[in-house]
Amino acid sequence: MHHHIDKFLQKMYNEHIRIDGRKGAYTLYLYQMGWHWSHPADFCIERPNGHFGMQIILIRTPAKVKMGGISYTVSPNTAFLVKSCLPHCLYANGCEYTDDWIRFSPEQNDHEMLDNLGLPWNEPIPLPDDTVSELIHSCVEIFESDMPNKNRILHHLMCAILLTLREYTKPKTAQKQNYYDQQLDALRKDIYSHPGKDWSIPVAAEELCISVSHFQRLYKLRYGISCSNDIFMSRMEYAKQLLLETELSASEIAAMCGYQSYENFSKAFSRYACQPPAKYRAAHKET
Repeated sequence: MHHHIDKFLQKMYNEHIRIDGRKGAYTLYLYQMGWHWSHPADFCIERPNGHFGMQIILIRTPAKVKMGGISYTVSPNTAFLVKSCLPHCLYANGCEYTDDWIRFSPEQNDHEMLDNLGLPWNEPIPLPDDTVSELIHSCVEIFESDMPNKNRILHHLMCAILLTLREYTKPKTAQKQNYYDQQLDALRKDIYSHPGKDWSIPVAAEELCISVSHFQRLYKLRYGISCSNDIFMSRMEYAKQLLLETELSASEIAAMCGYQSYENFSKAFSRYACQPPAKYRAAHKET
């Protein structure tokens, strides 16, 4: 499973509770799926009566599609959310046809959640990257596993897919610029350029002429991380670089990363890298 899927699952968890209001409900049932299924260039499948159950079809190659009475010529990486029993046809378009797909059956209470997502059904959804395909791949791996809680995991992955599709289909609005954004960007650049500096959040807030609490809120809102944690991250990444690319002693590196005490530096680095500086250098430095 790809490393960033955890973020989707957490976002799904928060969003699903907010949309559906039923914490702990695992009702979306995934019963058939495939990933990167390929067919020859003369592939065609016609379903005049549709297919029972809702579907996600992610077409990975050029294709022609008919949904109900509307025909589409689609580019690679185009998804369709298909309603149950909707007549539809899929055709290769001059080359091998490949798709990813999931068939799922929502329970009665799930329909309100699906409606609230505001997703387009039976229409092409062009996708900018492979995130949805990767999530479907993860679904297939879980589906074919012997995990005792796989239906629960599949439910969450499916919600992550739906939320991702919503992100790709909702209207794009220009991001509102905060009055302090430019100053915050300059500050963050300075933090990563000079991690060893004696950084002070009260001083940074004073330079922006705002309170410490307001500064901390703005910083976290803009970068998704607190300023103090960002300073810590910048120092630890710099320490890793110095350990692997120089012959400086760990004590010298500690001072260059803003630590007056080697002991404090070693504890901080061990917490970050799960190894003390010397062991990290020995394990990772190229000979």
